[in-house]
Amino acid sequence: MIATVSRGALPAGARADLVPRFETTIGDSMVIVGPGRHDDATRTARARSGMRGAVGATLLVFVSLTSITPAAAEDAPPPPPAPPVERLFAPAREAMKDLPPFLRDTDLKLHWRSYYLNRKNPEGGENEAWAFGGWLSYKSGWLFDIFGIGATLYGSAPLYAPEDKDGTALLKRGQDGYYVRGEAYAALRYQDYVLVKGYRQIVDQPYINPIDNRMTPNTFEGVTAGGKVDVVEYFAGYLWKIKPRNEDRFIPMSKQAGAASSDDGVILGSVRVTPLVGLRVTAAEQYGINTFNTVYLEGEYLRPLNEYWKLRVGVQLTDQRAVGDELVATADKTSWSTQQGGVRVQALYRELTLTSAFSITGSGNSIQSPWGNSPNYVLMMDRDFNRANEKAVLFGVAYDFSRLVAQGLSATFNFAAGWDAIQPKTRASAPDQREYNLTVDARPPWLRPAFVQGWWLRVRGGVLDQEGARLGWQVRLILNWERDLL
Repeated sequence: MIATVSRGALPAGARADLVPRFETTIGDSMVIVGPGRHDDATRTARARSGMRGAVGATLLVFVSLTSITPAAAEDAPPPPPAPPVERLFAPAREAMKDLPPFLRDTDLKLHWRSYYLNRKNPEGGENEAWAFGGWLSYKSGWLFDIFGIGATLYGSAPLYAPEDKDGTALLKRGQDGYYVRGEAYAALRYQDYVLVKGYRQIVDQPYINPIDNRMTPNTFEGVTAGGKVDVVEYFAGYLWKIKPRNEDRFIPMSKQAGAASSDDGVILGSVRVTPLVGLRVTAAEQYGINTFNTVYLEGEYLRPLNEYWKLRVGVQLTDQRAVGDELVATADKTSWSTQQGGVRVQALYRELTLTSAFSITGSGNSIQSPWGNSPNYVLMMDRDFNRANEKAVLFGVAYDFSRLVAQGLSATFNFAAGWDAIQPKTRASAPDQREYNLTVDARPPWLRPAFVQGWWLRVRGGVLDQEGARLGWQVRLILNWERDLL
């Protein structure tokens, strides 16, 4: 298992928008008391009681997950039947097998998701909701091997959504449900050399990506082209609108970035080169018209040390600055610029991954990421650790328990700390902060009952300790289930 530092804590190289997920964070009872942090005796006692409850809940979840036993082939002859929802489409699959590729190779997927999130912020306020939804996606085969179309309908509905605890981003503002045609595109391709897409689509680039860690992902309106030539992969395009994760409408890219009266878009391009085995170099630029320009560079090298040990080293650099009419006024001056650099070292031993990372952000402004996740190595569930002038470190450990306990069971723990940050507008000092994240994933290869084939449960807990503020925490429980209907 290869772990990456990310709020989703997914394996390296995995696309978060393509896998089912179920997340859980440690709940209201999870409190950590540090020396000298709470002087009030009553508050301290309550915190200790909460910690005992959190530990008990975590142990209960771990015991329940480790009781999963993988199904062996000899346990299930003959193969189990497909889930009922797939059996409904069996006649259609049979009828389409002799049709032209445009129809025969139709891909119809149902992705179901249930998500509970409960969060308390150190600055005050609580967010809580339990939502149900997901998406239905359609993709045609290729007409004459060059033309195809696709569409996806997304939606989220409240199961439990207190009006006074809005802000989870699982639902629309006001804790309302929504549905939206998030993808609708036509595509042209020529082998692997070029793929052109137009209109509503998924884009997955540094700083512009699905950030699929709620009910539905970001999607974009625009025209893009990408492909691969030998060891070079490229991507380019122009995006004029974005559908944020919990919205049912597309808004201008510039408005999402903070320029309320603008309808400008973003020009983007990237190149990724793999000149040697284990070496990958990425360069990307995203020019937000009248907002800000972002240049991102990254190099990563994976080297086997012996039969069991591997070492991965990564270096990244971001340069970001206001451009054009400079409409994103998030610093003390409109003509702002800032940079961020980071280094990550990972040691991999069989199923174990050890991670350490460091990042430093310039004082000109905090790094802006309104269109997706930041690729910052020190990226956690709650905080990005990319505030102006901030220095940050991360230490993590990930282990795949498939051999020791149960197939499909894995866990990741990350700790990050940031200091010396300032408020970019006032230049005043910002509080130091520390965050602790625990993620447990269960993807058991069950064969029966057929209904649970292909599901993934994720349980996540997070604690945020911010200087001068109360302890913050998160609990996330996410269940994903995807079926290939056609």
